[in-house]
Amino acid sequence: MTDIHITATSNVTEADARAARLGQRFGRMDLASQLALLAVENLRVPFETLARERIGICLVSTAGSLATDADYWNSRLAAGGPSPTLFTYTLPSAPLGEIAIRFQLTGPNLCFVGDDRLALSEGLEMLRRDEADGCVCVACDVVNEGVAALTGTPPTASAWASYLQRGTAGAPAQGSLAVT
Repeated sequence: MTDIHITATSNVTEADARAARLGQRFGRMDLASQLALLAVENLRVPFETLARERIGICLVSTAGSLATDADYWNSRLAAGGPSPTLFTYTLPSAPLGEIAIRFQLTGPNLCFVGDDRLALSEGLEMLRRDEADGCVCVACDVVNEGVAALTGTPPTASAWASYLQRGTAGAPAQGSLAVT
C-alpha cells in the first residue's frame, strides 16, 4: 500500500480572481483559467524545487468551457467580430494549459468534463501507477447567467485545488489517502 498525502489545498471565487494581480497575461484569460490558475497559485507549492516533468495535472469542470464558448459565440455580432483572444479559451483544457505554462509543469495531464471528484480520483491513479511523483488536482466551475438560463443550473464561479504527493517521512500533510 502507498500513502498519498494532500499537502496543500485552496479555494477561490470570482471575487478573488477579480482582485488578483498576476501579470498582464492573467488579465486576458477567461474567468475559468483565472480561477484555476489562482487556485494553484494559492497552493504555494515550491514547484521550482521539484522535478516538474514528474508533476501531473488533473483538471475537471462540470460545465467545461461552455461559459466562454457562449461569450465567444455572442461576440460574433460585436463590432470587429469575435475576439481571437477569447477563442483561445474555448476548450475545456485551456485552464490546464495556463497552469502548465505558468508553473512549467511538463508531466502528464488530464482534463475532464464531469464531477469534481474526478480530479482527486484520477490524480490518485496517476500517482498509484507511478506516472508522476505529485499531482495538481483542480476543479473549476464557471456558469454565467446565459449558460444558467440554457442549462437550468445556478450561476457559479469558483475553483479549488489540491496538491497530492506520495508520503515521505516528515512531509507536511493536510490529509492522507490510502491507495492499494
